[in-house]
Amino acid sequence: MTVQLPYRLGKYNLTRQIGEGATGKVYYAMDTFSGREVAVKLIDRDVLTDSEFNEGCRKQFLSEASLAGRLAHPHIVAILEASVTEDTGYVVMEYVPGGNLARYTFPDTLLPVGDALQIIFKCCGPLDYAFRYGIIHRDIKPANIMVVSGTNVKIADFGSAVFYHAQVTQKVTIGTPVYMSPEHFSGRRLTYLSDMYSLGIVAYELFTGVLPFHGRDTLELFDAITNKDAVPPSAHRAELPAELDRIILRMIAKNPEDRYPNWADLALEIAEIGRFSKYQQGISDSEKYNTLRASDTLHEFSDPEIWEIVNASVWTKFPARTAILQEDDPGQSMYFLASGQMKVTKQGRLLNVIKAGEYFGEMAYIKRGTRRQATLEALSDVIVAELPFPALEKLSPGCESRFTKTLLLSMADRLMLAGDRIVRMHG
Repeated sequence: MTVQLPYRLGKYNLTRQIGEGATGKVYYAMDTFSGREVAVKLIDRDVLTDSEFNEGCRKQFLSEASLAGRLAHPHIVAILEASVTEDTGYVVMEYVPGGNLARYTFPDTLLPVGDALQIIFKCCGPLDYAFRYGIIHRDIKPANIMVVSGTNVKIADFGSAVFYHAQVTQKVTIGTPVYMSPEHFSGRRLTYLSDMYSLGIVAYELFTGVLPFHGRDTLELFDAITNKDAVPPSAHRAELPAELDRIILRMIAKNPEDRYPNWADLALEIAEIGRFSKYQQGISDSEKYNTLRASDTLHEFSDPEIWEIVNASVWTKFPARTAILQEDDPGQSMYFLASGQMKVTKQGRLLNVIKAGEYFGEMAYIKRGTRRQATLEALSDVIVAELPFPALEKLSPGCESRFTKTLLLSMADRLMLAGDRIVRMHG
């Protein structure tokens, strides 16, 4: 669908093109009712008038777009609205201002290895989350991975997945062939393993600046994807570790059964190589996520909620004997002890020892305006996650409610422990 800009689509005022895909163009727009910035994808007319895109496909598109619109994950671009008729169709999405990953897929614009690792890790969670809702993306590529800032990314275009369903995938002109799995090319039923393959191709390109398979035309590309072995990424970039070669080559294995059995296993291996490689800088988001995910106090939180807390927190390493909080300081944050131990003292007297996995400073969050009641000092080298109150106030209602409940339970346990100690002292 070609439009003359600026263009009015209902309440949306389209002012400039910001992207283009196999099924249509994406425009920056303003919701004139709410004043919100959005991205509007106008579906090409030739896709809508394709003989294979019948009324059943239109209904399926709206059904899948509606389901995708209910996906609530920090690393998925939210779908706000969708419509399709015989000759018009569009999808309205959350606007992500940082562009997409395509600009980092050239040899002279590659990201640091650690940053690329974090991005691939962060893509595993939303794809697993969507799969659990019965949604396969079917078109994972750099242009569909949007950059919020740094390594914080969001996967876009879930709402267009229907265009790659069984009725349409027979036509290899639809989709982006260089990222398509062998089973996608062959028109077989797609699963999350096809998305995993596509993400593997994206990873290969992010780390090397080249694609593993090439062809002068679609048939030659199909032959390469289905029959030729990929050169290990380190052959293009010698600094890449052998462990990374193994991970990516397994992601793009020809046989789906030879890939990782699930997204969690893949994410774990990526996190491990990130943690122990020389490229690790500070505390990675994958390490933060895994630390919080393993915490007993957060076991009821969903993966998207864990990511909300990761994004709301600031993590710092402190050496032993560092005072983290002082008595009578104003309370503007609360904290989670990720590793190590800390002692709690009041007027020089030992009150308690905080261990990894526990909160502290939560009273100031529950009762705003109070000052710190005790001093907390590191007994060993520690990693502390600070949770500023303004950031916590931006959590989704469900996450904030669950978080408050967790803090209240933590405080109740601490009060019971203190009561037991008082009884023993006077018993």
